[in-house]
Amino acid sequence: MVGRASVRPLALATALSAGLLTGGMILIEVVLVPFWRDASPGEFRQWFTAHSGRIRALMVPLGAGAGLAGTASAVVQVAERRRSSAAALVAAAATASVIAITAAVNEPANHRFVSGKLTGPETTELLNEWARWHHVRVVLGLVATGAATVALAQLDDTGPRWPRRLRATAARRSR
Repeated sequence: MVGRASVRPLALATALSAGLLTGGMILIEVVLVPFWRDASPGEFRQWFTAHSGRIRALMVPLGAGAGLAGTASAVVQVAERRRSSAAALVAAAATASVIAITAAVNEPANHRFVSGKLTGPETTELLNEWARWHHVRVVLGLVATGAATVALAQLDDTGPRWPRRLRATAARRSR
């Protein structure tokens, strides 16, 4: 079992990394997707080819970090039977879902955008599909960040969750 001292840093790392990942996805949602949709398909593909590597270089490590931190935090909190374990599991599952959608939908679309093989209508259709799945990723990121924050807030310094009867006995003895 991992010691009590490691639970809080893992929970904090999860909340921070999920928040950073979600913030990046929101930036893409609010700034880049409208910009991409306003460009012609050819202009979009040209822009995306020139700049998608930079976006990927930032977002992939954020996603990997959030996934690793969230999984580790959930495992430790469940193993220690923490009150916060349910929220930690939600955070880990939502982050894993963001990663799964990225790997199954968005990354393959990204490769198609830069392949040079798409027509204008195909580009528009693929960008619309990409954006729909990105909306789902943003919602999942918000869920992950919220749940990770709840899990962090629920951590207490008393260690594992004790049955109510034992907590009451311990409270009486400490008076």
